[in-house]
This record gives sequence, structure tokens and C-alpha cells, in this order.
Amino acid sequence: MDKQAQIDYFEGLLDQHGENYLALDWNNPESQKLRYQIFKEIFIYGRKAANISVLDVGCGFGDFYGFLKREKLLKAHRINYSGYDISAKLLAVAKKKYSEARFELKDILEDRLIPQFDYLFASGIFNIRTTDAESHLEFVKSMILRMFDLSRYGAALNFLSEGALPISDFEDRQSGRYFYFKPEEILHFCRFVCGKYILRHDYHLGDFTVYLLK
Repeated sequence: MDKQAQIDYFEGLLDQHGENYLALDWNNPESQKLRYQIFKEIFIYGRKAANISVLDVGCGFGDFYGFLKREKLLKAHRINYSGYDISAKLLAVAKKKYSEARFELKDILEDRLIPQFDYLFASGIFNIRTTDAESHLEFVKSMILRMFDLSRYGAALNFLSEGALPISDFEDRQSGRYFYFKPEEILHFCRFVCGKYILRHDYHLGDFTVYLLK
């Protein structure tokens, strides 16, 4: 990943659209919420579901924290939330929206002193490709390994799915703006990373989530 290009891309969207879901390149708030609903189900499969620490990697505006708060999951699961992002401008919005939450400017691949968390989450951070396809895949694999290593009980990550997109999206797929993953390829790598994993391709035609469990 070209880190600066990634930062420039999203900060450019923020300048263009303001503080809303379009600045994070989501189609609509409903699809964002749907992905968060799938994320929370890792607590069903993981070995710990209460008094847990959570790291939101690429937290953007802190919307996952907002979801956990609105759904009363912060109290129900006694969640201690932290959000990391590589964009200072996005974090400024998150801190303004949720001043009580913990947000930090950190890159988990560069910072080797990051502590472990019970669960790690990453939503939409692999969608935009700023390098060639091979380099992007290597970045994604490095992130999967790092997130699993930093987790005590598991990690959840979502991806755009190559195999389930409608024909109308063909032009967008060819443009190279977004990166669409083969679920079987990600699953194959997850099998290399850990012995317990789940792939969810049952909630959205163009998206899938993997849980990596310890």
C-alpha cells in the first residue's frame, strides 16, 4: 500500500463531501451498519464475550464505536474500545463525534510496540488499491498476520467480493479504484494463519467477512 496515497484519497473525500459516510467511500449508512452487525457476532464464536478490549483498525470517523454505543453493546459486553487510523484529519472528526472514546494516530505495521487486544476489527480498509495488485495483496496478508498476532481471542476483517458483483459493476472493477478479493484465496491464506476461522458470505452479495479465532 502507498500509505500517503491512501491518506490523500480519504482526506480528499473528506474535503469534497464533509463529515459523512461518503468521505469514507461507503455507498450508504445501511451497508456500513450491516457489516458492523456481522462483526459483533465474533463474540458468539470467540472464547471471551465480556469485559473485552477492542481495537478498530482504520477507524475513520469512529463509526464502529458509534454502532457499539447505539446498540448498547459497550455496556452489554463491557467493551473497552480503541480506534487507530493513519489519517489525522479523519481522527479529528472521530474525536469530535465521540470525545469519550480513545482514538490514536497509529499504523499497526510500522509501530511494533502496540499492545495486544482481545479482538481486532478492520472494516473497508482494504477496498482501495493504491499500488499494483500483487503489492496490495501482500499488504493485506501482512495486515491479516499482524492483526491476528495482536489479538488474544480473534480478529474480524471484511473484503469486497470478486465473485458476487453484478455485471453493471464491471466498468468500476476494471478502473482499479477498488480491489475485489477472491474469497477462496483469502480463506486459503487464513488457513495458513490459524486453525480456527469462519468465512461469512451470507449477508451481502458483494462483501464477505472472515473471523480468525484463537
